[in-house]
Amino acid sequence: MSVWKPFDGIASVERIGAQLAAGEISHAWLLTGPRGAGKRSAALAMAAALVCAKGAGAGCGECSACSRALRNRHPDVHVVEPEGAIIPVDVIRETVIPEAARSPFEAAGKVFVVQDADRMNDAAQNALLKTLEEPHPDTVFVLVSDHEEEVLETIRSRCRIVRLEAVPAHRIVALLVDAGASPAEAERAAALSDGDVERARSLALDEDARTRLDLWRRIPARLASPLEALDAAAEVLAEAKGAAKAREKQQKTEVTALAEAMGEGRGTSTARNALAKRHRRELRRVEEEVLLEALGALGAFYRDALAARKGAGTAGDAVAAWASSPISDGALLAAAARCVEASGTFTYNANASLAMEATLVELSRLAPPPAALEAVSSES
Repeated sequence: MSVWKPFDGIASVERIGAQLAAGEISHAWLLTGPRGAGKRSAALAMAAALVCAKGAGAGCGECSACSRALRNRHPDVHVVEPEGAIIPVDVIRETVIPEAARSPFEAAGKVFVVQDADRMNDAAQNALLKTLEEPHPDTVFVLVSDHEEEVLETIRSRCRIVRLEAVPAHRIVALLVDAGASPAEAERAAALSDGDVERARSLALDEDARTRLDLWRRIPARLASPLEALDAAAEVLAEAKGAAKAREKQQKTEVTALAEAMGEGRGTSTARNALAKRHRRELRRVEEEVLLEALGALGAFYRDALAARKGAGTAGDAVAAWASSPISDGALLAAAARCVEASGTFTYNANASLAMEATLVELSRLAPPPAALEAVSSES
């Protein structure tokens, strides 16, 4: 299946695929558009197409190179993401620029995907600008941003700008069902993915992610007191650390494979150091993504309860119990809003443990479970 299959009917992405297949490969691209436009997924599809074993631009979706690139496991595909609130200049100077100057490891060229490019600080953007002004012929940069206006004009002027339209939720659901997810799993994953096709695929098809989603959906019923909220927070944090440990095991396999492939030739030490830095950043992101996943699922639960109360959407037994409970609409809205607010704190390097504990304790106050409300009512 082509790497472009998930974007059938999305005109802007189809044009990118056609351009790459025709050899119209710019050294720098800027993907913009609203949240839910699938920019991250499109950027990884571009990376896969550019390193495809059948030739740059092919994007067959079947070869090992395509598969690894889509999962950010290809040695010639480098994904740069914010560390906290920003992408600091050190990441550009110490990781991106030196790596861009080296020859590709196995593909015909290298691809750098810069997520949330608008969150590069000015120093980082100016450092990257120098590389874009004198591009290496075998290196392609794909910048992704929700806020095009915050990317320096000097950088934008050197990029081929593509504005993506939002991927409809029904399209994501259809893709997930075709891939083997049940309709219920597909709808739930699509609702939580913010239009990110790859994230939706993980939520619907990855067994660990599906198990976590079931856990997150049971948490609201456990928040009957601050003490129970702290217990639930500890479990969420343990799940995040467990996901990071699982990823760390996979990283060790990558290190072994790199060592066997490269031997002890020139540049080996530099490549290994770069991989080690990438792995450390990746482990932090894995933990953060699980915490954000939990908060997203919790917020969605309270919104689902409110929607069910208004007769919209479908509701399982747990949601139905909340919809028919005496808890007010305002309380459900406040709980959902608190989850959104907490998600934003991770962007600013908040202490993850304290932020999660504070959020769940606050949720226990804002929206205690129906059983707790009934107990209070019977006592009075």
